[in-house]
Amino acid sequence: MNMILALECAAACVVFGAVITGSTLCNKTAWLHEYAPEVQKRFLEKNPDYVPKDKKTKTASLIAAKCAVSLLFAAVLAALAVFAGARDFMTGALYSYIIWTVVNVFDVIVLDIGIFAHWKKVRLPGTEDMDREYASNKWKSIRDGFFGILIGIPVCALCAAAIELIF
Repeated sequence: MNMILALECAAACVVFGAVITGSTLCNKTAWLHEYAPEVQKRFLEKNPDYVPKDKKTKTASLIAAKCAVSLLFAAVLAALAVFAGARDFMTGALYSYIIWTVVNVFDVIVLDIGIFAHWKKVRLPGTEDMDREYASNKWKSIRDGFFGILIGIPVCALCAAAIELIF
């Protein structure tokens, strides 16, 4: 792997980790669906007036927002692949998929299994004592990580197609 690609992977992990951890510290309920079911249940029992964000947002606008963010992310990923030296479809797909997969693995191991399972500052209010339940989410995180790897295939194919069209 070339040095620029390795540095991009490291930087992408740092930026991704900062964004996710920062957003959680600012709004602990932003990622409610990512917590273990027992943790979600207790939080919702202790906060009966809380309405999850996905229940507040209309489905069409939520889908549009997710599509827009996905396209923006694909553009950034394609730019990183180009900066690392990709000039054709195969190299673009490979480089963007390497970055995608490294960040995905970082998310599972460092963020989900490490930080979010053990750091009490990111816990939902009223669930700070649920050490076992937070740690129990490991297998869900790993399963979600495999799903994330699969999602990366079409995203990186889109990045590679854009690189092929440009060069």
